[in-house]
Amino acid sequence: MRAATAEQMREIDRFTSEEIGIPSIVLMENAARAVADVCEKELKNINNPKVLIFAGKGNNGGDGFALARILNDRNIECKLAFLFENSKFSEDARINYKAAINSGLYIITDITEAVIETMRADIVVDAVFGTGISREITGIYADVINVINTYSKKVISVDIPSGVNSDNGQIMGCAVNADITVTFALPKIGMLLYPGGEHCGRIEIANISIQQSTIDSMDIKTGFLDKNDILKILPERAKRTNKGSYGRLYIIAGSKDMTGAVALCCKGAFRAGAGLVYACTVQSGIHVVQQLVPEAVVMPLSEYEGKVRYECYEEDIEPKIGNASAIAVGPGLGMSEEVTEFVNKLITEVDKTVIIDADGLNAISKNPSVLLSLKHVPVITPHPGEMSRLTGLKISEILHDTVSVARNFAMQYNSIVVLKDARTVVASPDGRVIINVTGNPSMATGGSGDVLTGVISSLIAQGLAPFDAAAVGVYLHGLSGDICRDKLGSYGVMAGDIAENIAEAVKQFR
Repeated sequence: MRAATAEQMREIDRFTSEEIGIPSIVLMENAARAVADVCEKELKNINNPKVLIFAGKGNNGGDGFALARILNDRNIECKLAFLFENSKFSEDARINYKAAINSGLYIITDITEAVIETMRADIVVDAVFGTGISREITGIYADVINVINTYSKKVISVDIPSGVNSDNGQIMGCAVNADITVTFALPKIGMLLYPGGEHCGRIEIANISIQQSTIDSMDIKTGFLDKNDILKILPERAKRTNKGSYGRLYIIAGSKDMTGAVALCCKGAFRAGAGLVYACTVQSGIHVVQQLVPEAVVMPLSEYEGKVRYECYEEDIEPKIGNASAIAVGPGLGMSEEVTEFVNKLITEVDKTVIIDADGLNAISKNPSVLLSLKHVPVITPHPGEMSRLTGLKISEILHDTVSVARNFAMQYNSIVVLKDARTVVASPDGRVIINVTGNPSMATGGSGDVLTGVISSLIAQGLAPFDAAAVGVYLHGLSGDICRDKLGSYGVMAGDIAENIAEAVKQFR
């Protein structure tokens, strides 16, 4: 499923009207009918239901004016609240405003009366701003949003909650808290990202006569995976196979004080289906890994002060890694000059797909251009702090627009970027971005990222294309977190629980 920016939706609407020949006023009528259907469904068990629609001056307001007329035709008591100056209507909004007046609809123009009617209404419809908002909301507009949020029983937003930036999910001063958002043709990117996603409630996507061929003709490179996508990407297992059929994954991780990172990474990899997992870690941590993950093949690495030595690559790893299907490096390695040199030597020398996480990213942060020297497109999995070190951007700048930051880095450094956040984004060097829609706050716990590295690495080792593996791996990791939350609640989930339930997540598809 693709997700659009405001500009892309404007182009889709324009093409539909001018090239296909469906007038914009017809699209507005179809949008209003789609919202009316949702309202009617929500009101079916309420006697003498009441609806109040807050409408603005643009096309979103036009949807609201048309909606009021349609609900009135369906014998649902409906009132309009229009509290703004009406001299700057969009053309289609003006037509539907006049139609609403000519239909005898009652229009509220006083905010005190609007508050009273908001409290009386069973549903309040937010049709104030659409997808084009780009400035902070103040004045009477902010007052209207405050009334909706304070006094409504249930809120349905038209296309996107007013105040949510449709391109990056930022809140433009304030935003409507919707219970349901009825969006048209495609979800908007800002509805999938936080904080905007928190304001959308349940999202329903309505068909308003925009053709699929029109959407396909647009260069829309941002989207999200649903269950059908996972079924297509995650292969069924053939009956006549063995452990060698599902990859040899080498995980180079851990230090004397961070042996758990290796174990969690290995567990995530095994639960995601890896056939053979080699735990390459410092000699002092080997016994811990053997106890926690006895299924792993251990490869001891020589160490200095509890961390891997630079010479480990040529002495311990290079002679044995030729049969690797994929290599993961970084979790728990620690930070030192030797680790930095070791990581840079490893990733530039090996002729395998490399997944770089945690201290592996710290090791390349002073020179991210080293990523351009790798023999295969790498996968990197930074959290915002690590991304800040890689880019020089402030964390606040990264969180303001994770999609653009991840996409720009992926294209500049020929890497697949998994930028971890409440809604993790996966970006490809060709500009594609997947926004992940699984996961929850219970996963905000130490070691969760190590499990994710294991899952993504496992899928690559099993033969999935790296971008597919990253997107599916993030989805399964988040789904496992959702399973854990349902079992354990939002406070007590540990990274080990997420690792253990990866198999349960996969089971929903295979």
